[in-house]
Amino acid sequence: MADDRDISFATFNLYNLQLPGQDWRGKTYSQEEYDEKIAWSANMLWATDADVIAFQELWSKQCLIDVFAEADLADTYELVFLGDSWYDIAVAAAVRKPWRLDKKQIHKAFPPGFKLKKRSSPEDDDIEVAIDKFSRSVLQLSVSNANRPELPTIQVFCAHLKSKLPTRLDREEQGDDTIRRHSTALGYALSTIRRTAESAALRVILNKQMKNTDDPMVLVGDLNDGQLSNTLAIVSQQPPFRLFEDSRTAGRSDVGLYAAGTLQEFRSLRDVYYTHIHQGIRESLDHVLVSEQFYDHSKKRVWSFKEMRVFNDHVEDDDTATSDHGVVSARFLHDPA
Repeated sequence: MADDRDISFATFNLYNLQLPGQDWRGKTYSQEEYDEKIAWSANMLWATDADVIAFQELWSKQCLIDVFAEADLADTYELVFLGDSWYDIAVAAAVRKPWRLDKKQIHKAFPPGFKLKKRSSPEDDDIEVAIDKFSRSVLQLSVSNANRPELPTIQVFCAHLKSKLPTRLDREEQGDDTIRRHSTALGYALSTIRRTAESAALRVILNKQMKNTDDPMVLVGDLNDGQLSNTLAIVSQQPPFRLFEDSRTAGRSDVGLYAAGTLQEFRSLRDVYYTHIHQGIRESLDHVLVSEQFYDHSKKRVWSFKEMRVFNDHVEDDDTATSDHGVVSARFLHDPA
């Protein structure tokens, strides 16, 4: 019998889930195409079977309501949105009973304390990055267990960081032939700079939440980079892992986040998985990152890692009725240190 103190988290990129007849990137779905997409997404909810789900690429609140109605799960989950309406794609979330939403926060502007500026010196070239907000708002949930008031409240951050696709240059730069001929390279650079800035801004927010506290923290979503990338290193703070039982390493990590993908690799002989394919390159862009309260060897452990699952058979289909990302879930058992 399942223990209602256990918990699982999932990230689900909905791949431009928009209402039929409504524009998304200059395209529209027919009613038939929409119904197919809703049915597939509903089936994936059952397969994933997670307590807290972070969604990305949602165009309309009604779309997610339709998915949960199709899955007959509307009474089982509480849906969480940025608001009643928004522009472009957005994140959203769902919380399954007995877990409940106590509070939500929306992070659009970068936090106080964020500044990327270096003045010129003999050793470093000067640089200043003027980005001051997330391209897609970060949704923060405070989640507790209605049946187990003794359990700590979990802070869950649902994020979708800037993609690797090249940013389209503005008309002024496009009109300059010397710049336009390099627009792809410059566009990739702009996207990388923005994703890096967003990672740093998110880390500043996490630092303020995590430093000198025992509050469980989870970051889940499409972070658009691999777990060993520089941007993930910024977000995670690269906590140490214990590689053998007698090691004294990793007993504490006040502000670090552990990648469920790495935890799974320590448990499995298979060390390759992917959630996205672009031009034949398989990458893991979708992540569940957890604080020391979910790490097996931490002295502050409340839950231990059970397994991570990746649902990615559909990724190679190139079908808008499904998704171009795999769905990732990570499960944790209540197991206090």
